[in-house]
Amino acid sequence: MAAVAGRTEHKQDQGAAPQRLLGAGPRRWRWLAIGAALMAMGATAVAAALGQVDARSGVVAATRDLPGGHVVAEGDLQVVEIAGGERLAAIPAARIDGMIGQTVLSPISQNALIAPAELGGDTDHPAEDEAVIGASLADNQVPISLQAGAQVALVITAPPSRESGEATSQEDPAATAATSPPPEEAIAGRVQSVDRPDEASGGQTTRVELVVDAADAAAVARAASADALTVVEVAEGQN
Repeated sequence: MAAVAGRTEHKQDQGAAPQRLLGAGPRRWRWLAIGAALMAMGATAVAAALGQVDARSGVVAATRDLPGGHVVAEGDLQVVEIAGGERLAAIPAARIDGMIGQTVLSPISQNALIAPAELGGDTDHPAEDEAVIGASLADNQVPISLQAGAQVALVITAPPSRESGEATSQEDPAATAATSPPPEEAIAGRVQSVDRPDEASGGQTTRVELVVDAADAAAVARAASADALTVVEVAEGQN
């Protein structure tokens, strides 16, 4: 009887083992399924990230050289796609229709991206009784915040004193004009373009294009060439 009982217990032990294996199998498959799902989610996230990196934004560029004062026509514009274009100072492609008929304020090169400050209305560009003066100004002669379109007051100061031994004003007609007494009041004007110095190339002056009345153009030009011109930004209507 003891032998029979022993064989019975042995058989029961042998029959119990498969039950534990069968119980472990579904758990293994569940973990495998979870792992596969996580891998799929990771692959989707990576694909989305790569898609964002490669995303391209349409911006507007010139199809040819556009001179200052030119009225923009449909054939002057093209849409180009650039990665990260939404972070550039360029006009988005969605606004291209609104650019037709605007005036080019400063020359734009062929294939160059067009910035909003480079376009304006008819009144933004010099009229028949106005003139554009270029001036290279030091840091203390122009506000660092100056931008195209700003209203300014142009202050003509006394030119630097001439050292003894240099040419006198009688020998230099241009110096005679430059050393003439400055006007008591500032000359009203507005900024057409601002080109900041390139530190990489060692530039030290800011190039500014100023729009003034034609009658004041000569005085402003002389002051600019004599390093006797200071630009003061004012609120619109205070000129």
